[in-house]
Amino acid sequence: MTEIKAFLIFEMLGRPAKHLKTALEQFIEKLSKEEGIEVTNKVLHEPKKVEQIKQELYTTFAEVEINFKEISYLFKVAFVYMPSHIEIVSPQEISLKNFELNTLMNELARRLHQYDEITKRLAIERDILQRQLQQQGVKPAIPSLLPTQTKTRKIKKSNKKRKTKNQQEKTGKNKKK
Repeated sequence: MTEIKAFLIFEMLGRPAKHLKTALEQFIEKLSKEEGIEVTNKVLHEPKKVEQIKQELYTTFAEVEINFKEISYLFKVAFVYMPSHIEIVSPQEISLKNFELNTLMNELARRLHQYDEITKRLAIERDILQRQLQQQGVKPAIPSLLPTQTKTRKIKKSNKKRKTKNQQEKTGKNKKK
């Protein structure tokens, strides 16, 4: 496979500013030790205060030039380190064998299933916690995405009343004399 040269941007948000800068430096250092990649250049930008929010948070980013031994290492970095931007500089064209593409697509599918599993598990755990809070009389800050038993019962009762009312109208039992 062909070596790939790419520019990647990594962003961080946090506080205090000094810690954020150190964390970004450590992050890039960890990235540079990954197998199959060579960091050839990096530019770390100074943290700046985020003005749009009330909390004291800072943001910073790093522009990193990396040579990847092969495309699978680029995909690994994309999945593990989640850059906010990737620009492939060279080669201009990339050819893959069927086997190589299958491997990449299966890794992509595996990761997506993994993220989907985590998301579903967190949604279920959040729903359980919200039900427990409701039982204690605490109204949750974020409405549940999954129907709770109380909501389901109310819907069933409402549907039952509607069916009964429709049946009465059809048979004429609800008409005033």
